[in-house]
Amino acid sequence: MTHDQVEAMTMGDRIAVMNAGQIQQVATPLELYNRPANRFVSQFIGSPPMNFLPVQVKAPLLIQHPHFRLTLPESWEVSLRPYDGRSLTLGIRPEHLSLSLPAPKNLPVCVTRIEALGSETYLTTDFIEDVAGSTEGSVGAAAPVQVRIEPDRSVSVGETVWLAIAPDKIHLFDDDTDLAIFA
Repeated sequence: MTHDQVEAMTMGDRIAVMNAGQIQQVATPLELYNRPANRFVSQFIGSPPMNFLPVQVKAPLLIQHPHFRLTLPESWEVSLRPYDGRSLTLGIRPEHLSLSLPAPKNLPVCVTRIEALGSETYLTTDFIEDVAGSTEGSVGAAAPVQVRIEPDRSVSVGETVWLAIAPDKIHLFDDDTDLAIFA
């Protein structure tokens, strides 16, 4: 037993993740990381933790957020059908976001913090509220989005960047139950 998720991930063959005395999921370390059963497991496993963004489902494969819209791979079609018109939570790990170009499917953000660790760099970013015209705008009040980038990529605090989501790496969670929805 340990409260240290890094210790559990490196030493365990199978891990039981508990919350308030209840088992949330029992699986291998990589299964916990790649296919968390619910939002609690997804935010407990991984450092920094998974980013969560509210999205609206538009069947068959479109998810919308006030700042972006993304078409998901066809493997999601059957799973998303019951959620048409409903809100879900999109989960994306910092390493599954990348710096990209302006596009409707990408997230317009302002860099608020940089952690250069040598082998990798972590950015803390906030959504830009006004993306209709230029990339200038005020910083939004939503939860910050963390992203891992290459260490040699030059970025400055206050800079506007666009983040691309790896569509095959997203996680979706039911807002009523916090359970994962699988493709």
